[in-house]
Parts: sequence; structure tokens; C-alpha cells
Amino acid sequence: MSTEHNITISSQLFRHSLTGVDSNQFDIEHLLKKCSIEPSALADSSTRIPVDKVVMFQRYLSGIMNDELYGQLYKPTRLGNFSFMALSIVHAKTLREVLKRIVDFYNLFENSFSYHFEEKGNLAEFSLKHLPGQSIADDYAINSVLTIIHRFCCWLINERILLNQVKLDFSPPCYRDEYRYIFYGAPVLFNQEQISISFASGYLDYLIVQNEASVNNYLRRAPLDIYLPIDAAGRLTISVRQQIKQAFSQDGQLLTLSKLAENLALHPQTLRRRLKSEGTSFEVLKAQVRRDIAIHYLSQAETRIEAVSEQCGYSEPSAFIRAFKQWTGFTPLQFRKGLDIKSR
Repeated sequence: MSTEHNITISSQLFRHSLTGVDSNQFDIEHLLKKCSIEPSALADSSTRIPVDKVVMFQRYLSGIMNDELYGQLYKPTRLGNFSFMALSIVHAKTLREVLKRIVDFYNLFENSFSYHFEEKGNLAEFSLKHLPGQSIADDYAINSVLTIIHRFCCWLINERILLNQVKLDFSPPCYRDEYRYIFYGAPVLFNQEQISISFASGYLDYLIVQNEASVNNYLRRAPLDIYLPIDAAGRLTISVRQQIKQAFSQDGQLLTLSKLAENLALHPQTLRRRLKSEGTSFEVLKAQVRRDIAIHYLSQAETRIEAVSEQCGYSEPSAFIRAFKQWTGFTPLQFRKGLDIKSR
């Protein structure tokens, strides 16, 4: 079963995405009902809306407005803008070339932001700068632009690009809890002087594995993929990942395959086979949980690296350091320095 039926987004986040829409010109309430979204849901901060309904709504709205970003930027982003960019960029050889082309492409339009890409030693940084006199409808516009570019780059190399840090120049919004999904759990700093995402420069040499045919498939699904985790798969994958995290948060122990299979009333080999059919494995999911826990604790200055190692279930810090470098391209200390956090 496809994951879009299992994923929801906050009504607060959804409401902010509509800030640039003139309700006097477009009948938003009618469009919401057409997509089976109750208009009252937008006023209830506790409501979550299924992603497939949100995507349907955004497709209709972008078509009606002839604006791919629904009035978020100073000037409309006409339909076909992203398509033209994607089909041009897919012929690049590496992610480094992709990011350079993205910068060149979007800077042609001078619409709310100027785009920048820079390599800083073992870090790569993609950043936005506000253009003078060109306002945005809502800070959501910044999330939208960064997310679209980050997710598309992940898809192009078929890898989840772990972000070392996200810097945003606005205060935490009411939907700040959504950031653990928006940027894959990366540390997000608000009220910064710049807008940027940074990641290990090793990703820049990854080869582009997509082609024009796969881009066309991606475009047909748009904007669905900006909401889906890059490693999202079927319902079983989501359930297994949740159970591993839950067990770890409760007693600090990682589930064994046999215990997990018992919890799911499955034979261990059946569990392995079904996870494989969803494109993953128990070992991969366990490593993902450890990686996400490690990134969480490394962003806390008061937690020693030795303690982070223990939190992740490693008895020897050296084994944790090797594993973390394999996950991110950095040692834990290098990663922490990249967050501008003083290690202890």
C-alpha cells in the first residue's frame, strides 16, 4: 500500500501554505470540499490532514492560479517552471553539477530570493538571500523552497541526504513540530542571520541515477514527493521503524529480529521477506533509528560523545564513531563542530 495514505500533515502547516492565496479571487472553501477536506479543519490546530488530499488540493490550486507555489513568492512561479528545471538538470553527472545548475536556473527569475551554493571544506551549503523590495507571503515559502530542492536532490541520487544543520531567519512557527519530518530530523536553528541547509560535501560526488523518463514520473506525482520520507516504503516498514524507536525510547534496547517478529505475529523469515519486498531490511531500519538518535543527542551541547555512544546502544565509543562516519561521512566530533556546538 502506498505511504501517502498513511502520512498526514498539520492543519497549521497547511493553513500557512495558503497565506498567499487571495480568498476573494479564489473559492478556497469550495476547493477544499472538492478534495474532501473540511474547511473547519484549518481552524483546528489539533487536526491532521491526509497528504493525498493535500496533494490533490495543491494540484487544483496551482492549476487555477497558474502558480506552482500558490502566491508564496513575490511573482508567480508559472506552471512548467519546475518541470523545465528538472528536465534540464537530470542530465548533470553529479550532485555538485545539479546544485550549480539549480542556482543558475532560479537566479534567472529574480523572484523573492537569490540562490547560492558553496563548498566549505567538508561541508556543502545551499543558501537563500532575500531580494530587496520583494516580500514573501509567509515564512512557509522558505520551508517550501528548501524542501523542494532538498527532496529533489535526494531523489536524483536515490539517497537520503542527511542535513547537518538548517538555518532559518524567522522565529519558530506554530507548526514547528513538523520540522522533524520536513528536514528528516536535522537540527533546525531559528532567528539566524542566514537561510541555509548544509550537509557532508561527500554527497556532491554522488552520481545522478535518474533520467528523463523517471523525471516525468516524478512530475506526475508532484508535489507528493516533497511530503514523503525518502526512505518511506510500505505499511510494514513504517510499523517496524516505529516499534524499534518505541522500544529504544522505553528501555534503551534495540529489538532483535526474533522479538520484533513475535510482536508482529510473523515468522522471522517472513518478516525479512516482506521488508525486502518493500525495499528495506531489519538491519537498515535499525541503523536508521540509531543514526537519528545519534544526530538528536549530538545537537545537545551538554551530552558527551561517550554518552551519545551509550544512548545509541554501543558499548565501545570507537564502534559508534566508525558507524556514525559510515552514516554521515563525519566523525561525531566533526559533525558537532559543523553544528557550531562546543563539544565537551
